[in-house]
Amino acid sequence: MKKILLAVVWAVFAFLFCSCVRTGEKDSIDFISSMIKCGYDCSISETLSGETLKESCYVNGCKLSLYSDGSGKLARISITYVPESRGEFLMLAQAAVRSFCLYGEEDINEIFTALGTGDYPPDDSSGVRRCNTEWYSFYFSCDETSGALEVVNLRLEPDGVPDVTLNTTVPFVSVNTEK
Repeated sequence: MKKILLAVVWAVFAFLFCSCVRTGEKDSIDFISSMIKCGYDCSISETLSGETLKESCYVNGCKLSLYSDGSGKLARISITYVPESRGEFLMLAQAAVRSFCLYGEEDINEIFTALGTGDYPPDDSSGVRRCNTEWYSFYFSCDETSGALEVVNLRLEPDGVPDVTLNTTVPFVSVNTEK
């Protein structure tokens, strides 16, 4: 009985010390796994520029790009489209925001409404539309030739220190009217 108990204790002890635990911000593997769960197949190709790793793939005619910082954390994503893939853009962009930011459907709808995409991207955004949540900035721009959405993690690439905390009551989305 002592041998069995000792073996169980050693097994638990070995498991605790040998298990790998990933903590902190998401990386591209987390993002791609989440996109696969949403039904999107991403065959990634990588490029390295300085300390930024860019990973890209084409999904339904749209280009999805992931940018990781020097420590491997996913700092921003972008989705671009051409007129032929305009109809596929919104669903892919919503899945990407869900996978990157972990937002629910209601929050995602609020973001895309603030960006002016509605149910279908407009013909022309007349510049760059921007909105912020507490930890992410969203940029959307389009014209008759193409469109793009970029999402930036403010914790890893701050435009400035967020002026709210988790305990502060603020609207979920704030719209920046500067152009």
